[in-house]
Amino acid sequence: MRYAKIIGGTLKGRKICLPQTSGARPTKSIACESVFDSLQNKIAGYAFVETFAGSGSVGLEAISRGADSAIFIERDRAVFKLLEQNIAALNITNAKLFYGDAFALIASVVGYLESIGKQAWFYFDPPFSIRDGFSDIYEKTQAAIASLSPTYAAGVIAEHSSNAALNDKLGSFFVAKRRKFGATTLSYYLSEH
Repeated sequence: MRYAKIIGGTLKGRKICLPQTSGARPTKSIACESVFDSLQNKIAGYAFVETFAGSGSVGLEAISRGADSAIFIERDRAVFKLLEQNIAALNITNAKLFYGDAFALIASVVGYLESIGKQAWFYFDPPFSIRDGFSDIYEKTQAAIASLSPTYAAGVIAEHSSNAALNDKLGSFFVAKRRKFGATTLSYYLSEH
């Protein structure tokens, strides 16, 4: 079994199990650290949505660092079970899990946020498009981001291949900054409102 550790916050140092599947590509710790250095105190009181959740490492890091709750979307059944185990092992009670395709479930997640009266930070980390069957993944990701309303999305972070050029403007959101870490780039989108 492969493990990662929570980098900071109240759960710092706690281990989480990583998926064994060959398709899983956990967020590098340097990229994760950069995300939360950028967000700092901006996530306190907000929900945090991790699409393509995998082990849940980014959403669990968000809870550790003060997010009000985390929402996870994962479509691989074995990985989803691992995600449930990680949440249980850390005694997380403020998590909501959605099983299925992230693009199909975005509207359900927004409906859930509406029902609990919360705004969220969204984290998109789709499989890199170089993998078979994912050639249109970034088009779908950009469409999903563009579909979000600032009413429920405080901001969006997209982790993507450095070779992929995501649009500077997606719906109500514009790129505030980009950070490159070798083959991985983080694009931060904020609302114009």
